[in-house]
Amino acid sequence: MHMNTETTMRSSTGDVTASAGAPTRRCSALRALVVLLGTSGATAVAPSYAQAPPERPSPVEIARAEVRELAPSVHATGIVRSRAAADLAAAVAGRLQWVAEPGTAVTAGQVVARLDTRELSLARAEQAARVKRAEVSLQALERELTRLRASGNAVPRFNVDQAQANRDMAEADLQVARALLAQTNDQLSRSRLTAPFAGVVSDRVHREGEEVARGEVIARIVNPDELEIRMFVPLRHVRAVQPGHEVDVVGDNREFTAKVSSIVPAGDPRTQSFEVLIKAPPVDGLLAAGNTVQVRLPLGEPQRRLSVPRDALVIRAEGLYIVRLDGEQRAERVPVKAGVADGDWIAVDGTLKAGDSVVVRGAESLRGSEKLDVVGVFEAEPKRLSLQAPKPDA
Repeated sequence: MHMNTETTMRSSTGDVTASAGAPTRRCSALRALVVLLGTSGATAVAPSYAQAPPERPSPVEIARAEVRELAPSVHATGIVRSRAAADLAAAVAGRLQWVAEPGTAVTAGQVVARLDTRELSLARAEQAARVKRAEVSLQALERELTRLRASGNAVPRFNVDQAQANRDMAEADLQVARALLAQTNDQLSRSRLTAPFAGVVSDRVHREGEEVARGEVIARIVNPDELEIRMFVPLRHVRAVQPGHEVDVVGDNREFTAKVSSIVPAGDPRTQSFEVLIKAPPVDGLLAAGNTVQVRLPLGEPQRRLSVPRDALVIRAEGLYIVRLDGEQRAERVPVKAGVADGDWIAVDGTLKAGDSVVVRGAESLRGSEKLDVVGVFEAEPKRLSLQAPKPDA
């Protein structure tokens, strides 16, 4: 009985001790959780107190909107060629005896090539003899006819008529002989190829000793001082181009003005273009036959319009806009409508004003309100600005 009571008390004491220790362990756990949460909270909140990095300006190149005279125009590539150019072909068949060297300057009527004429000379001598023989025969028959007519009725009429027929046939033979002689003389004269105008031998197709047939090109000649520019313009502009219009031509990085001399209004159905010929003025040897030049052909009268460089336009699905610098040197999108273009400039309609600074380089990546750093100014060739202040003179 005593043992059971002691056992019961020991068990009760152990339960009481365990029950008393449980709140202590829970308090320790709560304190650890509070510390852990406090540490995490401090870590999470700490970045909110970090300083944001400064805004970095976007580098751009700018230009000023200005009122300019613009004219609609079309640009095309032209080929310079000589207005006086000829292929000299053989008028008769034969062997070439001499041909002028390429680059030889010739005057109008000067011999450029000669053919061997020995065969033609022999034929001419034969035909000249035939002419002489026909003349002698005709003279003899005319004397015979005159004698018979003088005999009166002593000679039968038949004999007189026969003599008349023989005389007429001899005259016809003489005419044939003279015609053949004239043909041979003409061939002899055309055995020499002469320059139809003053110029320069540009090409020698055949050389001395070669046999050529009639119609074969032997040499080419051009006049380097009489030049024209040949270009093709889209057919839709055929009514806007007229002879006498002035055009701007750029060749070898030099620009000059020329005039339209003529147009060929018949269009090519394959290329949908028509031919325009421009008389090239003398420009100190700048142009030569075969040169390629760029031609700007105005299509209307100049108009004074507010304009910006073409590169200032930004094309997006929602429309056109440009980026303007506001008073705080920040980007501002301005919607515009494009008008007539002339060279590097294009007319625009919108809330833009003359003198406003617009972004020419770097506008594509701007969304608006960004801080901008002007590093260049648009010109014919962009001129870079110095980013360093000038040093004072020592």
